[in-house]
Amino acid sequence: MCIVGRVSVPRLVNDLVLGVRLAVGSGRNSLVRLALTAIGVGLGVMVLLVAASVPHMIDARNERGSARTADSSQPVPGVDPVYAVQRSDEFQGRGMQGYLVAPTGPRAPHAPGVDRLPGPGQAVLSPALVQLLESPEGEMLRPRFTQQIIGTVGPDGLTGPNELYFYIGSDSASAMPDAARISQFGTPWAGRGLTTVEWLLIVLGATSFLIPVIVFVATSTRLAASVRDRRLAALRLIGAGSAQVRRIAAGEAFVGAVAGLFLGLGLFFLVRSLVPMVTVSAFRGGIFASDVRPDWRLAVLIAAGLPALAVTIATMSLRRTIIEPLGVVRRASTAPRILWWRLILPLAGGTLLLVATDGRRFPLIAGITLLLLSVPVLLPWIVELVTNRINAGGSPAFQLAVRRLQMDTGTAARVVAGVAVVLAGAIALQTVYERADKETTPPGQGQISASYFANSLAQIDAFASAIHSIDGLAHVPISTTGRVVDSADEHHSIVVESCASIRVRPCVDGDVFASPSVKVSPGEAVWFGEHRAGAPQWTIPRLTRIAGDDAQLVITPGALASAGQVALYSNTHVPATGDPALIEQMRNAVGRLGWSGVVYSQGTSRDANYLLISRILQIGAFITLLIAIASLIVVALEQMRERRRSLAVLTANGVPRSILARALLWQTSIPVAVAVAVATVAGLALAAMLLTATGRPVDIDWTTVALFGGVALGSVLLVTALTLPALWQATSTTALREV
Repeated sequence: MCIVGRVSVPRLVNDLVLGVRLAVGSGRNSLVRLALTAIGVGLGVMVLLVAASVPHMIDARNERGSARTADSSQPVPGVDPVYAVQRSDEFQGRGMQGYLVAPTGPRAPHAPGVDRLPGPGQAVLSPALVQLLESPEGEMLRPRFTQQIIGTVGPDGLTGPNELYFYIGSDSASAMPDAARISQFGTPWAGRGLTTVEWLLIVLGATSFLIPVIVFVATSTRLAASVRDRRLAALRLIGAGSAQVRRIAAGEAFVGAVAGLFLGLGLFFLVRSLVPMVTVSAFRGGIFASDVRPDWRLAVLIAAGLPALAVTIATMSLRRTIIEPLGVVRRASTAPRILWWRLILPLAGGTLLLVATDGRRFPLIAGITLLLLSVPVLLPWIVELVTNRINAGGSPAFQLAVRRLQMDTGTAARVVAGVAVVLAGAIALQTVYERADKETTPPGQGQISASYFANSLAQIDAFASAIHSIDGLAHVPISTTGRVVDSADEHHSIVVESCASIRVRPCVDGDVFASPSVKVSPGEAVWFGEHRAGAPQWTIPRLTRIAGDDAQLVITPGALASAGQVALYSNTHVPATGDPALIEQMRNAVGRLGWSGVVYSQGTSRDANYLLISRILQIGAFITLLIAIASLIVVALEQMRERRRSLAVLTANGVPRSILARALLWQTSIPVAVAVAVATVAGLALAAMLLTATGRPVDIDWTTVALFGGVALGSVLLVTALTLPALWQATSTTALREV
């Protein structure tokens, strides 16, 4: 017979099975406790699985983005090249991007998710873009997409299900200076590394989110401890030993942990199915459900670790409980909690942060983790110190609350530990976030820029007319520039201006002006663009030399009348007024001229990586706060169930329910107030040390700190309001039957 320690395997299995049977078949109370434990473990499993999926989610998106990148490195035999010009655009804050393409033959390369590239007057759009164009919200966008839609981009060619992406056929793409002659799509992905402050945000956010989840799991496994202890005392009465009782308790916790594991998997798949519906612009087109896939090693660790944690905590909770055949001794006076070992974590964490530098990331990770872990470790000692020093005088409600807290400070501290960690992490995170926000905010006033590539003077005039037709932009200056190459392969910058704009007099439309530094001569043949191709496109007419050293040709429009084909850029810049309709009007005006133009905002947008990180952290903070508040509610309801007998007796003896409700409010408020104070100090200290460690000034936003503290205190009112129905039920006359 196999022996584990001094216990045989069959006996160990029998004890665990007995614990499972007691958890499942001991009536409604046991099932409620089982359900609460499963909910706590399930939420933890769900959050951790989602967090473990983030690396694969980012890699999959980046890989698909790289797979559709035009590769002009080398030709591919048997493939007709395609001229491709990348274009980026926006609509109501949502980014759009894609390619203008001009196939040179029927054997064009295939872009990911596209059956065939479009020809002139045709387009292939992403499903989200098609849906937007067909909706009422896309009315202002339709003028930009007048082409015939011949297909949609499949998932393989999109970074997310809500991405606005396009391939538009263009007969002028080959003449654009930034056109690439490609024979295939796909390049290796080489994303930029994270800055120190972005990396710091990720570590701080992940740590402050995961610790409350673990605290919630630990709290949920200790629910209804008094009911369990009485059941275990009954087992001792019929002959079970103390070690056997602990094994039975482990079996009870195990079934709840396993149920929580399956519940967590179900919640994970539910969240996974809902992820594609998220349309936050910083997610750059959303996330495919298939991308939310945790690394299998992390998944196995989570699946095995959280149930093991639940069982371990449930077993360790019996270490101060003396379960004897005649009852349970767990409310006897105990020695005050020891402080010295609780100070090890904050001292070690602070030391690691103070000695850390930008290049030493491990001390930062360890320091952040230890400082945040010190909050739930220090809270029981601080809550016990505060409650023991509170004078028990005052109203009856206050006296009831204080006495209850003095009898069991550990439970109160565990209940608020999750909120405290969330608050400390949020304060530190927001302080670092504001520093990152200042570093990533573009300086100066924003402006809207419009640029248009023209092959003829008529297109230049059409662009100017389109811009000037917009209300308020009738007199906006427009500049037209370009480059020419002479027969000696010398490059010269040119600017096209009317005589009204040129200060040189006399000036006649058809003149060309140049300073002595520009080495060109009348009658010289030149080509537009960066390279010579085919016959010369223009012959310089009469040339007037002007004073100065400006190395560019100043050309009046009439001088280009003899040019066969030009390659010029017209540009205009408009100050950003904050009116979103203005930029959409400019985009539509330029869009009607074809996709040779682009309108974009400068000085108003931020780095995409930073936006993605900040949005994920904001969503994660909100979810974690909900979990922390849920733990408060769950524990409060369970305590109400445990105390229903004493509450019913108090009501039967004339104690008004209003006093009991106020006592419940005080009982929740005092630990939360202590937790807010501790978390505020911890969060500010953590933020100050992090910014100091990364060489950045410490700037505290006290308004935000006060707001976070107010939200935490406001959760007390929410918890109290949600537990009032349970209080009324517990104090009803029917509850006396159970006394």
